[in-house]
Amino acid sequence: MTQSLAARMNRPRPIAFAVSLLLAWLLLALIAFALRRGPIQDDLSTRASAAVRAVGGVHAQVRIEGREAVVTGRFPNAAAAEQARASAAVSGTTSARLGADVVIATEPARPLVLAVTGGVLTVTATVADRESRDALLAAVADAAGKAGKAEVRGRITLDPRVGEPSLGAVPALAAAVQGVSGDHAVTLLGSTVELTGRVADPAAGRRLEATSLDAARASVPGVTVQNHLAIPAAAAKPSTGSPAGGGAASSGGVGSGGAAGDGATEVLGAVRAALGEGGVTFPVSGATLSPAVRVRLDRVADVLRGGDLTVLVAGHTDATGPSTVNQALSVQRAEAVADYLAGRGVPRERLRAAGFGALEPVGDNGTRAGRAANRRVQIAAAPTS
Repeated sequence: MTQSLAARMNRPRPIAFAVSLLLAWLLLALIAFALRRGPIQDDLSTRASAAVRAVGGVHAQVRIEGREAVVTGRFPNAAAAEQARASAAVSGTTSARLGADVVIATEPARPLVLAVTGGVLTVTATVADRESRDALLAAVADAAGKAGKAEVRGRITLDPRVGEPSLGAVPALAAAVQGVSGDHAVTLLGSTVELTGRVADPAAGRRLEATSLDAARASVPGVTVQNHLAIPAAAAKPSTGSPAGGGAASSGGVGSGGAAGDGATEVLGAVRAALGEGGVTFPVSGATLSPAVRVRLDRVADVLRGGDLTVLVAGHTDATGPSTVNQALSVQRAEAVADYLAGRGVPRERLRAAGFGALEPVGDNGTRAGRAANRRVQIAAAPTS
C-alpha cells in the first residue's frame, strides 16, 4: 500500500510539466530580449542622431527610452528644435519628444570674428557654454599651428541665451584668413561672411574671398560673401572704385559708396537731409539706437521706401578697443540700423549691413569729440559690382 502511494506521487504530472516548460521558455525569451535590447537601442540611437544631424542639429543628442526617441541639446530657436524632434522619429521608434533639459536660444547668434593683426590670430565670439568655448579655441589654435602662427588670442563670451554661430566652419575660415598677408578679418554672421581690413592687391582680395566662401560652404547652407577689403590705391585698378564701398565720409552719416547715378544721388541727398547734422552715432561700446537717432531713421525710412535704391549700411567704431572687438561692434551697429529701417517698411533685400571696425575714421581718435564722431553708421549707395 505504501509503495503503491509513493509510486503514484513520483509519476510526472502532465499539467505541471507543461506549465514548467512554458515558464522556462518565457524565461529564456526574456533573457534573449534583454541581451538584444542594448544593441537595438544603440542602433536606434545611432540612426536617430544621424537624422537629427542631417537637418542641422549639430549640438543635439538622442537617447532611446524603450522605443521612444528623446532629443536633448541646444537649438537656435523653437523651429529648429521641432525639426530635430520630428527627424528623430526614425523607423523602429514609436515616437519622439524633446527632453526636459533641451536649451532653446532666445536671442540670435552674435558675430564670430577671426582676425589677423600684426601676425596674431584673434577669435571673438559668443557661445553657450565652456564646452563650446574650449572646442572653438582648440580649433583656432590648431589652425594657427598649421599656419605657423605663434600667438592666438581669444575673446569668448559665454551666454546660454544666444544662438551659436556655425562652429564647424571655424577651422577652415581660420586657415583662409591666415592664408593671405595683411591685417584683415573674416566675420561670420548667420549665412553671411564679411571680409574687412586690408590686403596687398586685388588678386589677394579675390583669393581670400574664394577661400572664405569654400571654407564656410561645407557647414553654412546658402552662404554668401560680402567683400569689403581695402586695397592700396597704387595696387587697385583706377576704374573700380573702393571695394569697401566707403568713399569719402561725411559727418551727416552718408557716404559716397562709389559712383552713383542721378537718381541715387538724389535719394542720398534726401537721406542726408533726413539725418541732419546729428547723423547716426552711438555711445561707447554701444549698439543701441537712441530716441533721437530713431526719429532721424524714421525720416530716412520714408525716403528709402519710395524708391528702389539698394544702400550699404556701414557700421564704424572709434579706435579705443581691440580690432576684433571693434569689428564685431561695427557689425552690430550696422545690423541695428538695417533692422530698424526694415521694421519701418524698407525691403530688407535693399539694405546691406557691413562693419568696418575702426578702419575709416572721420575724426581724430586722440580727442573725445573725434572718437564720438567715429562711433557711427553711414548710409551709402551699395556697390554694383
